[in-house]
Amino acid sequence: MTIIPRGGTGGVTWFIPPEDRVFVSLIQFKDMLARGLGGRIAEEVIFGRDRITTGAGNDLQKAAELARDMIINQGMGEKLRDQVFHVDDGMMIDRLVHEREYSDETAKVIDDEVEGLITEAANRARVVIKANVDKLEVLKDKLLDKETVEADEVDTLLKGAKLPAAAALY
Repeated sequence: MTIIPRGGTGGVTWFIPPEDRVFVSLIQFKDMLARGLGGRIAEEVIFGRDRITTGAGNDLQKAAELARDMIINQGMGEKLRDQVFHVDDGMMIDRLVHEREYSDETAKVIDDEVEGLITEAANRARVVIKANVDKLEVLKDKLLDKETVEADEVDTLLKGAKLPAAAALY
C-alpha cells in the first residue's frame, strides 16, 4: 500500500491473491466489490458525504464493471440467476450497429441488479470502516510516516480489526 502517486492516482493498494483461482464464488465477488468501494466509503465516513473526492473514480468504474459482469456474464443475479446475456465486446461501431440480444425490460432488471450489488457492497464497506476507524487511523499515520507499507506490516497494524455481523455474508 502506498500514498506515492502512481500515474493518475494519488496512491494505490495492490491486492495479491493468496493463490491462483480458476473459479470465483459469488461471495468472493461480493467481497471484491466491498473492498473496491472501500476508498470512497472511507472518504465519506471520515470527511462527510459532501467532501468526497475524485480519488476513487477508477475504483468505482472497476466495481461497476465487475458487478455488470457478475450479472450479464456469470449468471449471478438475484432475479436473473443462471441466465447469461451476450454483450458484443467489439468496437464502438459494432455496438452502435448491432442490437443487444435482450429487451429493454431485461436491460432495466440488469441495471437494477447491478445497482443492488453496488449498494450492498457500499453498505458492507461502510459498516466495516465505521467499526475499524481506530485501526485505519493507525494505518494512515504509518503511511504518512513511511509512504509505503508492505502487506505484513498492514496485517500487523490491522490486527484485531472487526468484521461486524452486519457486513458478513456467511
